[in-house]
Amino acid sequence: APLTNTMAALAVLLPAAVLSIAPRGKYYHLQQYLSSRSALQGELLGKGEESSPPPSLRFFTQRQDHFDGSNPTTWQQAYYVNDTFWKGPESNAPVFLCVGGEGPPLTPAVVVNSVHCSNAVDWLQETGALFFAVEHRYYGCHNTSACPVQDFKDPPTKSLHYLSSRQALADLAQFHSFATKEYSLSSSNKWVSFGGSYPGMLAGWFRVKFPHLVHAAVASSAPVHPKVEMSEYNDWVRYAYTVESVGGSEACSQNIADGHATIGTLFGSDEGRTRLASLFQLPSADWLKERANQRDFAGEGVAYFPSQGNDPACTMAACNIERICAIMTDDKQGDNVSRLQRVRASQSEWVEAAQKQMHKEASSGGYRDFADYWGWQTCTEFGFYQTCDVGSKCPYTQGLDLLNDQIKMCQESFNISAETVAANVEFSNVYYGSLAPVASRILWPNGEVDPWSTLSILKSPSEQQPTLWVKGASHHAWTHETLPSDQPSVEEARLAIRKQVTTWLDEEGGMGHFEIVSEQ
Repeated sequence: APLTNTMAALAVLLPAAVLSIAPRGKYYHLQQYLSSRSALQGELLGKGEESSPPPSLRFFTQRQDHFDGSNPTTWQQAYYVNDTFWKGPESNAPVFLCVGGEGPPLTPAVVVNSVHCSNAVDWLQETGALFFAVEHRYYGCHNTSACPVQDFKDPPTKSLHYLSSRQALADLAQFHSFATKEYSLSSSNKWVSFGGSYPGMLAGWFRVKFPHLVHAAVASSAPVHPKVEMSEYNDWVRYAYTVESVGGSEACSQNIADGHATIGTLFGSDEGRTRLASLFQLPSADWLKERANQRDFAGEGVAYFPSQGNDPACTMAACNIERICAIMTDDKQGDNVSRLQRVRASQSEWVEAAQKQMHKEASSGGYRDFADYWGWQTCTEFGFYQTCDVGSKCPYTQGLDLLNDQIKMCQESFNISAETVAANVEFSNVYYGSLAPVASRILWPNGEVDPWSTLSILKSPSEQQPTLWVKGASHHAWTHETLPSDQPSVEEARLAIRKQVTTWLDEEGGMGHFEIVSEQ
């Protein structure tokens, strides 16, 4: 297919806003990049995001440190507004808050169509709601004045000192006060927070920590149980490739795992390494003697295996579970190692195109490398180190991607020991409540093939914290732009979310009665 067609297809591939961690292997970084649909739409296709929405970037004054009363330093935090259908402060119409998170800065598309909160945007005309999207500190640094610190010349322990989920939640509370005054809002204008992935965590925690400010929350695909070693992630990838509704099967999942296990065995002999180097066009057989190279090649998969970002509608070669499984269960493709090679080779054209674009943007400054930001938060708050231990269900070559391979980054980059990381993660669970927060009016939706669901709330902590299981869905797929190709389960999830939020907005409590205006 022509390269232009490949680029066009990339625009709809893996549209998930994705949690990322410290520097990892080739396909891990590719997943982070491809999952940023905004970058693909704007840069790969050479056009503005979605339909070139009108500029709406604004700023307000934010404190650098909410927890140090002696620190007077402030900065300009970015936010976006969509007031197209806003009924006005005198109405009972709600306020929808889209929470920013990790990743490249938001763009004006967030108020029209994006991966972040399109399920809320699509509801604006019907509800007459006012819509805000607030950038996360650091990740949303549009310029030097829009950052909590002026530069990053200081050591990370100093320059990143003000980066945390607790500061981010306090930012949202401060924004609530600002917006209430700026837009003359009243208690009748109930706030609902929305977010997916890390922003989903924040959306839920905003309701947990500031229930007097936000009336309800939709915390999509939110892994609110921080954990140092997240072996569950790759175990769930193994399961995702068995899900028949997205084209998976037990045979496919087993063949992926068996192929990687065989590769692990082939690493142990000259003959095996020679076969791998020739089959996969690697530098040399000797190159595979080094464990670091083995890890780079097979520790996180010898090809790109989407699960959290699975897109059933993609059309490129081996771009989703169904297309990969078609190869992995095809007897004509040889043994399982040969089938893995076929998956890798099938992906080569669009993977190479994406990598070239990623490097181009990095060299030109157009693509922000945010690994240090999220890496800092994994060390100081969350962990989430996705491992592939021997004896686990991980479908990749086991024993090459272990906890120490990842957590050592905390010591090397930030001088934070593994013991301190564990203590930080434990405190986060104590602070936020882990899988049993004491709160009300929080909806916890999760997708079936999303590995992050394993650390999310799947069992309702209380009647006022319902869960929603979306069959066959990937990482908060229902928050993405509505498309004709959406899975029926995703469409049903959007309706279920609306129904639940409507019920909460209509609850008694002296805050007015909420009405939905039907479209003519």
